[in-house]
This record gives sequence, structure tokens and C-alpha cells, in this order.
Amino acid sequence: MKKIFICIIIFSLILTVLVSCSPKENNNEKDGESENMEQNIEPDTTYDASSEVIEIISFDGYSFKGRLTIPSGGNISKLVIYVNGSGANTYDNRRTGFNYFDTFANEFSNRGIAFFSYNTRGVDIGDNPPMYNTINEEEYKTYLPLNSVEDVYYMIKTIKENDRLKDCKVYLLGWSEGTIIAPLIAEKYPDMVDGLFLAGYANKNMKDILIWQTTGGSSYAWFAGNFVADEQGKISRDAFNADPNNVMESVLQNAPFEEFDKNNDGYIDEEDCITRVTAILGNNLNDILSAIERRDDIWIKNNYGGGLIPLTSGWFLEYFNLRSNQEVLPGLDLPIYIFHGTLDMNVDVREVYRINERFQELGKTNLTINVFEQHNHDLNFADIIQNKGMSAGFQAIFDAISDIK
Repeated sequence: MKKIFICIIIFSLILTVLVSCSPKENNNEKDGESENMEQNIEPDTTYDASSEVIEIISFDGYSFKGRLTIPSGGNISKLVIYVNGSGANTYDNRRTGFNYFDTFANEFSNRGIAFFSYNTRGVDIGDNPPMYNTINEEEYKTYLPLNSVEDVYYMIKTIKENDRLKDCKVYLLGWSEGTIIAPLIAEKYPDMVDGLFLAGYANKNMKDILIWQTTGGSSYAWFAGNFVADEQGKISRDAFNADPNNVMESVLQNAPFEEFDKNNDGYIDEEDCITRVTAILGNNLNDILSAIERRDDIWIKNNYGGGLIPLTSGWFLEYFNLRSNQEVLPGLDLPIYIFHGTLDMNVDVREVYRINERFQELGKTNLTINVFEQHNHDLNFADIIQNKGMSAGFQAIFDAISDIK
């Protein structure tokens, strides 16, 4: 039972398996080779394209690798750069049996669009599961949000040295943490970015998000997405037993209502989830914040994120001092698209509606939001690797980037 309720308290690519259904749309418009080539690689592809690993040298002289996939033919009009989620990502994000980024390279190339993914600072390709990466601890300490902004800027500059891409439009596809980084790049370098596509959208400051994740909000998001809550946002016994999404047996293993009503008040709410999460994790918000404040990276590594998604105190502290998307996004005038699932346990879906309302208050029409029922933080990526077809969320991303002019 524990695996169901552990809050996924990091921004990353998570492969939860949940049932996907049709999207609910709510928006304003509609409800030659590079000289830096290091080696050629041959991903599993279904398109006529070439891929190469190139070297990017950033503002501070730091060098890292990325994989550029370009469809065959003449000049390319669009380039998509995937702006990473949190943790030790590689340019293929290999997992057992598949490479995450092959999905994007395949689909975009089929649509005549170039695609680029890259290694996080301090990270390189590795051979050992489950993450298939290697980490240089000292270099990884330089993986910080403002460095990430500059790194992507230098990616754009380097990639545009390719003759076939020198005149292309650049679209940033940010996921999770990448939804914070991508707008900062567009704000600082407006002439370098033509549009933002933000999935698993983070609207508030990272500290506020951390509080939501570790004080019941994250865990309760799953319940709220699968059961009908009342006007107070609570789930009654009758609503629980109604089981509208058929998760009682498949996910909850027929556990009784009392298993989740920890305070015995006859409802399931965020307070119940706080009790359960703290018991499972063995620590609480104050423990995490204290470790960050005293820069205890060893404690963070051993107690936060299960060790699979390493984050440093420097990373947290720099994020805590950054302006949030609710401040940054309204100041941007380029096209912005948000894609978010109602079952997202990393970032609150309600914030998507709040930023949309803010744009409407300002009379701005450059934001389009797409909210998908029964989609999780990775927009049901597992559907693809389980050969169930592409989820509505993924389909919407690829279509929106293909359609933008």
C-alpha cells in the first residue's frame, strides 16, 4: 500500500500507470552537420533523420553534451529544445527497455521538426539501471536554475550554427522544473525564443510548491482527481464508495475508507494525507527545510526523493529566491501553451486556472491552457511504452507545436 501514497516530491519524469481519457480544454483561443559533432548514434527510429551528439560550451566554460535530431531534406523551419525537469537527466534519458527522448525525436522528425535534448550539468550517459547515468558530484553542484538559463541560451546559439537550422524558429518544451526555466530564458533573451510549451506547469515559487507537496496537497491531488469532492473539497464515505474511476480494486487494493480517514471525521482531505505522508516518509516539511538551510546535502540525498532524483541545497536555495511564474509569465508576449493533468501530484492543477485568470484580467490573449482528465505529471507517458497509443496530453503537445506558425 505504501507505494500508492508516497508523495512524489521532486520534479522529474515519473512513469505512473493510470487510465487516460479525453482532454478537457480551457483556454483563451479554443476550450551540413555541426562542427561540434562528437559522434554519431543510432537511436531506434521510424523516421528519415540524422542524430548526432554535439558539445555545448556554456558561459562559464563548462562543457556538456546534447543530442540533435534533424529530419532529412532542406532547411528546417522549427527546432524544439526540451528543457529538463529536475535531477540527473541525460540526452536520451534511458530507462530499462526504452529511451524517453526517442519518443520526442521520432514524433517531431516525422513532422519535419528538429529536436534537441541534453545532459544536466555534471551528468553523463551510464550503463547501470535504473537511471543509466553517471554523476560528477562537484560539477553537479553547478546545476542551478540561473546556470540552466544560460546553458539553454548557449544551446540555441550553438545549434543555430548549423546551416540547416540558422533561420529556424525555436520553441522551448519545458517539463516540470523546465516550466520555470523556459520562461526565464524567454524573458532574458526574447529574440532567441519564439514560443513556450509548458507541461506539468509550476506556477508558484519552489518553496511554496515544496510546502504543497509535503503537507498533504500532493497526495490529496490523487484522491481529488479520482473521487468527487464536496464544496469544501472533502471526500465523503459515499463519494469514496462510488468509485467513479474504478480505482478501488486496481489501485487501492480494496482498502476500506477508514484506511484513509486518519482523523476519523468521516471525510478524506488534505489533513488525512499529511498524517499518512509523514508516517511513510519518516520526515516532514520542517526536517527538509532545516536540511536545506544548513546546506546538509548528505541528509537531502538520503532522505529526499528516494535517492533517484538528487537535488542539492544550493539548488533549493537559489529557487527559493527566484521570482515565480505567476510573476514572470504575465510579462511575456510570445505564444505560451500549458499542458497539465488533473492527477498531477507534483504541481497543483488549480494553479493552471489561476494563471489563466490572471492573463484574462490583464486582457492578454497569448496563453492557451490544456487540462487533461485522468492524466498525471508526465501526461501518461506510460501509455506509449506499454503500446496503448499516445495519450491525449502528448498528442496535444505534438499537434500544437506542429500547428504553430
